[in-house]
Amino acid sequence: MAPIGWMCCSRKTKSVSPISPLDKDGTYDYDLAVIGGGSGGLACAKEAVNQGARVAVLDYVTPSPQGTKWGLGGTCVNVGCIPKKLMHQAAILGESIH
Repeated sequence: MAPIGWMCCSRKTKSVSPISPLDKDGTYDYDLAVIGGGSGGLACAKEAVNQGARVAVLDYVTPSPQGTKWGLGGTCVNVGCIPKKLMHQAAILGESIH
């Protein structure tokens, strides 16, 4: 099983980094934990950060039989709707050139 991808966003630093315990006792201190790094989860996390929240995003993708793994963004962004539309446009352009 592949590890869960974790990300931390902070408005103060405007940075994204792997989640690590914030306190010496190993506990975490976040205002919001978002489960799923797809387009909805990332939009939620971004808005919460813009409102000043400290946010953790939790994401997991099971690697395909070919070993394909993608990061944050979800199925639609990485291997679904958007790549399909790009390939469709490329095919239309290719047909028009011939």
